[in-house]
Parts: sequence; C-alpha cells; structure tokens
Amino acid sequence: MASANAPDKIAQTYHHESILDSSKSLSSCREATLANDLPHELLVYIFETAQNTLLPSEHLFRHFPFILGGVSQYWRQVAFTTPKLWLNVDISHPRDLTALQGYIDRSKNYPIDLNLFYDNALTENMIFSDAEATQLIDILQPHYSRCRSIKFLGTCRGPAPEMEMMKILRSMSTSRYPMLKRFFVQLPEMGDEIRPQAFRYEAPNLTSVFLRGLGLSYCRPPLNAVTELHLEVENNTIDAADFSEILRACAKSLITLYTYNDLVLTWPARSHSIAMPRLRHLRIFGTTNIVSELLLVISAPDLEELTIAPITRHGLSKFFRENPNNPKFPTLKSLTLAPLHASANWLALILASACFPGIGSLILPNKQLLRASFFTEDGASRWSRLHCLAVRDIGGGHDESMLCDFVKYRQRLGTPLRTLYMDSLSVSRMTRMDWLKDQLTVVEADPWKIQCRNGFYSGEEHWFTGGS
Repeated sequence: MASANAPDKIAQTYHHESILDSSKSLSSCREATLANDLPHELLVYIFETAQNTLLPSEHLFRHFPFILGGVSQYWRQVAFTTPKLWLNVDISHPRDLTALQGYIDRSKNYPIDLNLFYDNALTENMIFSDAEATQLIDILQPHYSRCRSIKFLGTCRGPAPEMEMMKILRSMSTSRYPMLKRFFVQLPEMGDEIRPQAFRYEAPNLTSVFLRGLGLSYCRPPLNAVTELHLEVENNTIDAADFSEILRACAKSLITLYTYNDLVLTWPARSHSIAMPRLRHLRIFGTTNIVSELLLVISAPDLEELTIAPITRHGLSKFFRENPNNPKFPTLKSLTLAPLHASANWLALILASACFPGIGSLILPNKQLLRASFFTEDGASRWSRLHCLAVRDIGGGHDESMLCDFVKYRQRLGTPLRTLYMDSLSVSRMTRMDWLKDQLTVVEADPWKIQCRNGFYSGEEHWFTGGS
C-alpha cells in the first residue's frame, strides 16, 4: 500500500535506524563508564524518552530494549527491569513463543499494545500447527485485559492461516477489556459465509474501532462506547439487518463513521431509521451504490461534515426524491465531493446542492468538480451560504484561471468566498497569489488529507477520487 507521505516516512526510517545504530555502537565501547554511572532513575527516563522517538515504528520499538541490553551489564539490568520498555508486544513470523512469554512478563501489570501480523511473504512456506496456535493463545489470553490497543493485521491467505486467525479472534471474544481504547482488525476474508462472533463483555473505554475483511464479517467487538468506527467488507457483503445492528450498538456514542465500498448488497424496501444523536462526521468512501440508502437510514440531526468520495451521477437521486424540500441534515456545515468521472460532475453537483443547500464549506479532492461549480440555469448562486472552498492539485495556467474566475463569479453574485484552502503543491504553482490574497484569506492546508488520513486506503487516492 503506497503512502501519501512516503518521503517523510523514509526520512523517519533513516532517523530511527540512526538511533539504533548509535545505540549499537555503544556496545563496542564498554569502557564508557560515564553512562554506567548514571543513576537508575535518570537512565530509565533517558531510555523511555529515546524509545518514544521510535514511534510509530512498532518493529524498531520492539527491538529497542534488547539493543539497550547489549551495551553493558548495568544497562541490561535497568532495561530488563523497566516495564514501560516492554509494552509494545509485536507478534509476527517467525515467532519465538518462549521469548514472547518473557517479553510480556517484563511488562508487569502495565497496559500493553498488542500487535499481531500475518505477512504473506513471511508465512508462505510455513506449516501452521494447531498446537502452536493453542500455545500462543494460552500466552496471550491472560493479558487481554491489560490491552490498551489491539492491532491484528494479515495479508496471507489460505485455510490454515485463516483458521488460526479466527481461533485467535475467538479467544479474544471471551475476555474482559477494561483498558482497551483502540481495536483494529484487518484480515483477508474467507470464501464461505461465517457467523459473526460477538464479544461477551463490554469495553467501557473502547472508542476507536477499525473492522475490515474478516474483521467485519466475523468480529463483533463491544461498541457501546465507540466514537469512531470504520467498516469495510472485502468480498462478502453483510446484510442490512446486521449493518443496522452494528450502528444501533454504537448509536448513542458514535461521533465519526467511515464506510467503504458496498457494505450492504440489498436493502429492504423500507428501513427503520437509526437515531444517532452524537454523529458529527460521516465519511462514505469507495465505489458504492448505497449512498442514498445510508443517508436515509441514519437520523443525525447534528451532522456537521459529510464526505462522498467518489460520488456517482445518480448517487443522491433516491435521497433527493425522498427529501425534496426538507433537508435531512439541517446543521450540515461541510461537504466533500469527488465525482467518479467527468460526466458525473453536473448531475452530482445539482443533486448535492439541492440535498444540502445550507453548507458553508465545500471540499473538492480533485479539480474536475470546480468546472461544474460556476453557473446555474437561472444565474443564481449555488450554495448561497458557501464562504469556504478547499481545493488541491491546482496547476498553473488554465487551472489557476478557472479558480480565479470562480472567485470573481461568486463576488458578482453577491455571495463571495471568504476563505480558500490550498495544498502546498498548489500554492507553489500559483502565479496570481497576490491577487487571490487581496480577495480572500488563503490558507495553505489540505483539509481533504486531514479528514481521510486515518482511514483505510489513505495512501491510495484513486479509491476516494475515482482516478486510476
């Protein structure tokens, strides 16, 4: 999966590796008595501070205490008796279960971050043993209650690894989670339909849940306190009743909902509305034909932000037919739209402006929709309350002229823009920036990237904008 911030991540990796190299170099200088003379408490503080610079690199984080232990006997004694250095439990192949047991034991009773990873390249030639899976579960299960986060990520396919992953998920479903705050499960789906496994107990502090593939089709963590929820199927869709049950489980607490692609294949002719009084942000990502159905089933009177990316030309048709003169989301402030292709621009925009007439902020992930944003048949202003526009990937020449014309057009209609957000690349290309700054406030920022950076596919832009 490509990253949108690849240069930054490469730089971070080099930085992290340099830290580790520096630590390793100390092991060849055992005469460095000054380091060995540091008080225990000060050395612990230095270790913990240094380890935090490795985040979010879980791999480097996991190896850090072992590198410290190789410097001197004193450092080893301090590192191996400091529980906070052992809180990131990273389980990947090839795995050493004896070492894993020792690693977890050193974390004492502190909250831990549990990370399991089934990499296709690492597991390709492995023989999966049911006995080893049972032993792994026996090691982990007593510590589930200490987890403050669980991340279960898999890319390998096949009956054996899939059955092992399901077995681990099943073991998780019977434990209590008083400390759990984040639950992330992204695993390849099995071909057959499976019955979802509900967790037995509530998790009072669980606020962030990501379920993708097998994570969604099989896993049902407690959602009663969840404020951010991500849902995506891989091959098998879920039925409308199951989807409604998921939403109802978090209806009183949910603030941000992300859905991806066609979660539900068939909707009933009439669906009961689900009241979600705290919902503020709804992100509908990926190619989907259920935009209208989703908007109709959700009752969120205080919804502030709506994202539909990409949007098809008829994506809002049903929603408009059933709400012609009664905006369902009266407090909606911000709308993000990305047309699936050029022919979708006009109709998508007309329907969106009719469905959500009161927005103040419009975010355009790609510039195609800007061309369709100029005129209405009667010469009136579309979105008369619009005062903020966010654009990105604006080139010089035609793109810049189009943007400036749009600013002037809104001024002529008496509904001027007050704020323009542009990504840094667009800002660097502009030749009429001084003119723009005389007309409105220009902010160098990318609201689009900000709103989707925590989602699935955040590094694969075409999933959101309809590009190739």
